[in-house]
Amino acid sequence: MRILLLTNRVPFPADGGYAIVVHNTIQSLLDLGCDVTLFSLNTTKHYVHVNEIDDPVFQRIKFHQYKVDNRVKAQNAFFNLFSRKSYNISRFYSPGCASRIVHLLKKDDYDIIQFEGLQVTPYVSIIKANSKGKLIYRAHNIEHQIWKRLTVKESFLIRKLYLHLLSRRLENFEFNILGSFDAILAISFVDEHFFNSLGFNHHVHTFPVALNLENYHHDYKLSPNKSVGYIGSMDWRPNIEGLDWFLEQVWPSILQLGSGITFHLAGKNIPDSYRFLANDHVIIEGKVENAMEFIARQHVMIVPLLSGSGMRVKIIEAMALGKCVIATSIAAEGINYHHDRDILIADSSDHFYKQILRCFTDKALINRIGAGARKLVEKGHDQKKFGEKLIKVYEQLLEEEF
Repeated sequence: MRILLLTNRVPFPADGGYAIVVHNTIQSLLDLGCDVTLFSLNTTKHYVHVNEIDDPVFQRIKFHQYKVDNRVKAQNAFFNLFSRKSYNISRFYSPGCASRIVHLLKKDDYDIIQFEGLQVTPYVSIIKANSKGKLIYRAHNIEHQIWKRLTVKESFLIRKLYLHLLSRRLENFEFNILGSFDAILAISFVDEHFFNSLGFNHHVHTFPVALNLENYHHDYKLSPNKSVGYIGSMDWRPNIEGLDWFLEQVWPSILQLGSGITFHLAGKNIPDSYRFLANDHVIIEGKVENAMEFIARQHVMIVPLLSGSGMRVKIIEAMALGKCVIATSIAAEGINYHHDRDILIADSSDHFYKQILRCFTDKALINRIGAGARKLVEKGHDQKKFGEKLIKVYEQLLEEEF
């Protein structure tokens, strides 16, 4: 089976949520005997020097890229106000990239063409006109929901109005583009229900974050201190919003305990404003070489998201490593969890504080939640199982031609 994947960034190295999901999908398809071609927008924001990629999976695929300048520019954003286009999406479209894709399609035939995320869907019309392959949309999240939730939380009126405009245009684009595809792959059962509620009359399937669980056994040592950890890309607005809330509303109460608990912050593009907070109790680790090692040595991992959509890959990774995770219900959305069995859910600052306190006063709690978390991942997020399921979806679509 010949498969073409389109991605809004180069998913190598697999060091972030989107990249991990795409990377693991590619690996599963290769292991099942598929011929995989990857076409990536190599964006300015997440630019990758391809000649530096050192990954055996990358060596097994046919790779094509096109450099796209997707930076937010004040002049372009201003003139976009007088159009009806979604600025979130138009920044990823390039006529030159469209021509390169057409050239690729004329050179090779594909059975399946899979769009990884909303940002690459503006190319669907030219692909549809130049290929007979089945078109699949992989929804890593419901994009407009992220911006709607950010709009609700925003207090500054002018910014609130602008966020509302962005979310409304993004919603219109997202709804209108769905009919172009033969199938949708949702990241969670919550998102699958949403797509079905829109009356999408094609196939909708749930494919949650899946991991190669053989890679999630470790012998890293726990931190000698009582540690609470957070890791995430700090150029994503919901991450900043959630972390600010934690540091302003939760962390001061932890400090007042005088219990020696330390907070460890890791991730890419951490703003300087956070580095000023560094002290004996707040350790800014920045971009870490080994995210798995960082997660494994924390006693507790937190994910205090207040907005967002989709499924948080770092929660699934932490669970796979047997870690106790404290998260808001929005952060854990789409995961088939049970509070107090495989995760701890806290949606208020007081509740979040109390859950952290529980973790360091009830000696059995951290291990109990961590063990339950590992079982949840083994049952519902095994990469091998979902690779086989994905092939069956492809085969079903191809059989409909006959």
